[in-house]
Amino acid sequence: MKPSHPLGRHLALLFSLLSCLLLTGCPDEGVVCSEGLSRCGETCADLTSESANCGACGNACGEGQLCADGACRCLTGATACGGACVDLQSAPQHCGACGNVCGSSEVCEQGTCQLNCTAGLLRCGNGCVNGDSSNLNCGACGNVCGDARTCRGGVCTYDIVATCFNTGQVVGIQSGVDLKGPGTLVASSPQSAARMSDVLLVLDSTRKLIQAHLSNYGVLPPRHDTGRAPNQILVESPYIYILNSTDNTLQVLQSTEPLPPGKQHPEGISLQNVASVSFGANTNPFGMARVGNELWVTLYGNLVGDPSAGGRVARVSMASPSEPRVTTTIDLPTGAALQPFPDNTTLSTPAGITHHRGKVYVALNNLNPATYAPGGPGLLARIDPATGAVSLVGLGDGCLNPNAVASVGEHLVVSCGGKSTYDAEFKLVSVERTGLVMLDAQDTVVASEPIACSPQIGACPIPAAGRFAVVGPRIYTGDTNGGRVFVHEIVGNTLVERRGLKDTSEPAIAACPASGFSLVSDVVALP
Repeated sequence: MKPSHPLGRHLALLFSLLSCLLLTGCPDEGVVCSEGLSRCGETCADLTSESANCGACGNACGEGQLCADGACRCLTGATACGGACVDLQSAPQHCGACGNVCGSSEVCEQGTCQLNCTAGLLRCGNGCVNGDSSNLNCGACGNVCGDARTCRGGVCTYDIVATCFNTGQVVGIQSGVDLKGPGTLVASSPQSAARMSDVLLVLDSTRKLIQAHLSNYGVLPPRHDTGRAPNQILVESPYIYILNSTDNTLQVLQSTEPLPPGKQHPEGISLQNVASVSFGANTNPFGMARVGNELWVTLYGNLVGDPSAGGRVARVSMASPSEPRVTTTIDLPTGAALQPFPDNTTLSTPAGITHHRGKVYVALNNLNPATYAPGGPGLLARIDPATGAVSLVGLGDGCLNPNAVASVGEHLVVSCGGKSTYDAEFKLVSVERTGLVMLDAQDTVVASEPIACSPQIGACPIPAAGRFAVVGPRIYTGDTNGGRVFVHEIVGNTLVERRGLKDTSEPAIAACPASGFSLVSDVVALP
């Protein structure tokens, strides 16, 4: 067996993608669909979750229905009454219960028949609805949020979006019920995504920022240049911040027009470059978090070149977003402080970062630069913004290679990528100690939840935990090998797997299906 080499599979994938781009002279075979999609006429469809082609091309779900796992079912918030899916809160023929009919001069509001709609509600026929949140009348009467979308602020959108690096798709997920929408091709190799007004912004590895309709992920005309290896995006309207890892820069964009709440952008949002910050050669900025009027940026270091410029956190003043500047850098622990395993040398290799309870927390990969494998235990660096003092927090024996960290109420949650082992042909054989770790308000580990194939469910693609999103008490973690999204819920001081690989949970969400290695590059909660 060969030791862990997390760059190996990514380099192989990028080589294959470049090979495809360079091939010429192929015969014209019409529409060619990316993996996970099926050809339906001259379009590509996700037969598992597309309401117009549910389970088979042309099999359309009825009014008030969506497609889940290739079968039609009622939308969230709708109830089956006599073969139809209706909202019992506003349907005058089924007001409060199936078959409870309101009088001809009455309306149905909140499941009760009455004479008039309450002020501020939208009257649709003889039903009273909140146009900001009604999945059957979102923003306007008859505007149905299909395909697992939720109505928020009068716009049909998903609660979560996962980006599929291999297939170029983005996939929306409705939280709580954990239904996924259809995979939609928007880019070449999407790395991350964020919402700006009614537009989804997608960072693509082709050095482009792509825009898509928030409602259906249809690609919009604007495409803005980024630097090399764009890795993370943060939106604080009217500004957009992008970390370009290989260019070692923070890029700042600004909308050229006002973005008031509710404004629609059917042709996308016009953007312009307003600033750029260079962190210096070989710094490889990786993650960022807002702390007051600053952005704190982790500097990973160039492990395939000169890693000495990494192992730091840069503080960038955003007092004037169009004139950002690095005010200071904080050195992270090195050497023996990182508790290297026997015969190992480690670098802190800081990745994810978050602000929690007045402190800044940084996930340290703690890698051996010679093997790219974990050279020491899973650690967090805890930084006091007032003094710059750094201390280390252990994550227990169940965590290696921590990569993402986020605040969930009083708790802190960390995803651990684990230690990967490959055979002589760089085929993944195992991933050890991957999963989620949760810390309490005293930074003590109170839960460690491994993500692994349960013997009771049989063989499954080897999982590896990556970036995650938080919606309420639920955590949606991307799988960097098997293309899935795992769902855990915080219950007290425990992590409960709701969708995953145990025989006691529902199956993981098949966000990015592929025949081989499939990287969920990011999972993002949409505001």
